[in-house]
Amino acid sequence: MQRLLSAVSRTVLAAVVFLLVLAVLRWAPVHAEPPWDVRALPLAAPALLLAIVASLGDAPLRRAPSRRLVQGLAGALCALAAALALRGPAGLSAEGVTPAGERRVLKPGPIDLIGEDLRGLPPSRAWTFVWDGPLHVPATGAYRLWAEGSGDVRLEIDGRELLFGSGDPLRVASEQMLGEGEHSLRVRFDHRGPGLRLRLGWTRPTTGGRPGWRSDLISPRYLGAPASALLWRFIDVLAVAIAALVSALAFAFPWGRARRMPLPSPTSGREVGASLLGYAILFVAMSWPLVLDPAHLGVVDRVDGRLNAWILAWDAHALFHAPMSVFDAPIFHPLPDALAFTENLLLPAAVAAPVTLLGNPVLGYNFLLLVSAMISGLGAQLLVRRVTGDRLAAFVAGAVFAVGGHRWVRMAHLHAELTWFLPLALVALDRFFEKRTWPRALAVGACLAAQGWSSVYIGAMTATTLAVGVLVATLAGLRGRDLLRLAGGLAFGALLLVPVARPYMRMRAFQGVEFTLADQAVHATTLESYLAAPGRLYGALTRRHMDPARLRDPLFPGVALLVLGVAGLSIAPRRYRAVSLAASAVAIVISLGPETALFRWAHEHVVFLRAIRALGRFSLIPILALSVLAGLALAGRRRLVVLGALALLLVESLNLPLRYGRYVPPSPAARWLAGRDGAVAYLPIGGDGDTEAMLQAMAHDRPLVNGDSGFVPRPYARTLELLGSPEISPEGLRLLRGLGVSQVVSRDARPLPLLAAFGDERIYGVPGGDVARAVSPGRAVPVVWRGDRSTLDLGEPAPLEAIVFEIGDDAWVERPRLWFSVDGAHWDAGEGTASLADAVLSLCRDPRRGLGEVRLPTRTTRFVRLDPRLPVRPGLLWVRP
Repeated sequence: MQRLLSAVSRTVLAAVVFLLVLAVLRWAPVHAEPPWDVRALPLAAPALLLAIVASLGDAPLRRAPSRRLVQGLAGALCALAAALALRGPAGLSAEGVTPAGERRVLKPGPIDLIGEDLRGLPPSRAWTFVWDGPLHVPATGAYRLWAEGSGDVRLEIDGRELLFGSGDPLRVASEQMLGEGEHSLRVRFDHRGPGLRLRLGWTRPTTGGRPGWRSDLISPRYLGAPASALLWRFIDVLAVAIAALVSALAFAFPWGRARRMPLPSPTSGREVGASLLGYAILFVAMSWPLVLDPAHLGVVDRVDGRLNAWILAWDAHALFHAPMSVFDAPIFHPLPDALAFTENLLLPAAVAAPVTLLGNPVLGYNFLLLVSAMISGLGAQLLVRRVTGDRLAAFVAGAVFAVGGHRWVRMAHLHAELTWFLPLALVALDRFFEKRTWPRALAVGACLAAQGWSSVYIGAMTATTLAVGVLVATLAGLRGRDLLRLAGGLAFGALLLVPVARPYMRMRAFQGVEFTLADQAVHATTLESYLAAPGRLYGALTRRHMDPARLRDPLFPGVALLVLGVAGLSIAPRRYRAVSLAASAVAIVISLGPETALFRWAHEHVVFLRAIRALGRFSLIPILALSVLAGLALAGRRRLVVLGALALLLVESLNLPLRYGRYVPPSPAARWLAGRDGAVAYLPIGGDGDTEAMLQAMAHDRPLVNGDSGFVPRPYARTLELLGSPEISPEGLRLLRGLGVSQVVSRDARPLPLLAAFGDERIYGVPGGDVARAVSPGRAVPVVWRGDRSTLDLGEPAPLEAIVFEIGDDAWVERPRLWFSVDGAHWDAGEGTASLADAVLSLCRDPRRGLGEVRLPTRTTRFVRLDPRLPVRPGLLWVRP
């Protein structure tokens, strides 16, 4: 049965691979036109699943793919390269210009533009591009011209405007009759803002000239100077031949045939040291030019990079001065447990503390990137070494996990880089299955706890992967006594995590924090993202063919890694095979978030999942599985083959040169603030300036109103309404006084007492005056709620001077309208005042049920209707006479 399944899967796989290769050869630089309308993206997932099924089958013994097939494929590729060289650049070139006068000439090609085409130029969000040249219409008939992207596009043929549109997203089409032959084409594209993209295509008519159905980009063969039609036809034939040869190789490949690997051998200290050195060298090369100035170059040009650098700086400071108060970080003043709003990074911060304190947070950050890559690589290497004696193949597996393409797209998210105990936890679990003792069970829990102390996100991934491993072992017949030992080890890990988990639970109870499906949908990934590559080799090529609205993080691991990973399934031990497939499937479902019904169900029933926001980071688990399986696939191969595979895997991961910012030490203004009393606010609050203020604040170590995290506390969201603009209102001053702020720092002129000035930074004092105070409830009264209208009944006519309500999430109304009645029949309109500053202090006291207040001149009434615009949460209302 297994052999039949393997044969069927290999046959279907060969057919899918034929179509997939044919579809890819339609892309640049080949631009073939096969006789069938095939698309690569819909075929990618079926091809992968069929290859997995083929690898899991029991293939009959056979020789490796025929040399003649390999030689034929090599010859066809050489002929294709020669044909492309003889054809030369095809299509239209374009000239782009910015309002500042910067120019860029694009290479000839189809009218298909994305942001990566402008890499290396100074950043600009305003471009105008013009394509001008001949269009060769292949046949007379009805053409549907279309354009997609973001911006304004205008298309003219022979001086007539045939297509015009604008928008974000841009989608415009026009039906036109075009005659066979050469026409003059002019396309103007104006783009403002991020997300540069334009695609121009057509739907060509059928043989009879009627509207057709095959929609494509306008191929370069129909644009610009005409090339030989015979040469283009030769390229089309070669594309079909190459697809057929690759398909034949896929069918002949011994997917499900087991292969004897070198017997496992102990890992020596010398091998570990040499491997760590090798990973360090690879990290230096792949992160270039970071090594040139690691004390100042870093990801501080990004908000998340500055946030994580601040976490390292604060942790190092707190661990040496007040370790029991490390979670009482000075941001988001006066909220408690402010570090629990984000990652804590306690263990890595302790490891990097000497570097951070003697150097600076960026140097500590870069040190951790290096250390994490080295230890993560070693962990993946040890997983391979446990089942094979091939040291070089195991090193390749570690190298992919240590410096693969996934490392360079998440450098600003340090917590996503700290994967050092994820593979080590799996090593510990496999050692327990080998010898099921209490010490080995406790080692599993210790690795889980160490990863949780390092990164909450990777800790969640580690727990998920271990849970899958335990489930697989249980289904395979793990005895109850051994399962009890393993449960005890995991309970030990949970106990070690209590000190770091308690502040998060305390913060969750106080703030009412829980990520909704809508929150998670923003940071989940999509299936299309798994086909978009992060590196230079495939990056622009894959992203060019995807809807940018469906593209999140680029997660495609590379063709070589996929092929080697799938090939490794056939020779991997059953436990490795089962855990790799099951854990990867679970991780992918979680990473897709609310797109799947399974996750939506789990979100409702598993509290653990409601605490995770960036679900897309679970994609690291399939990367680790592929890395280990690739190492197994290379085990026992010739050294030259393994080294060639390593080179190819590294080329797939290259993203050089990486972009870094330059760290600027705390300014004289920040140092001037040291040693003084009260809190500090950098105005205006919000935006990118918050993380800059947080790094500056490490020089004076005073409470800071500013803050940044993955979770925005309700009090801070309301504070933004008062202090997030260049002007400061009387209510804003009341709030500053209520928060105990004694100085504010700003680059704008403020009507406040100037205390000091350093360049463009000014330090102002907060003058005395009216102070905001938290709202207290009065006497509860009955309320009738009808839609967005609320009517209070005081029971009898009585004096009224304030109405207290629980704050909702709508925009604040400073002067709400009110309607009063003594008898319920005759109503008088009036107006009250609602202090947002007082509301903010009430939210600081109780973020879940903070109170607001509408004050009004004392008047006698029985019934009151509130302004429906007022952000009132339905429930009890209170009044004060």
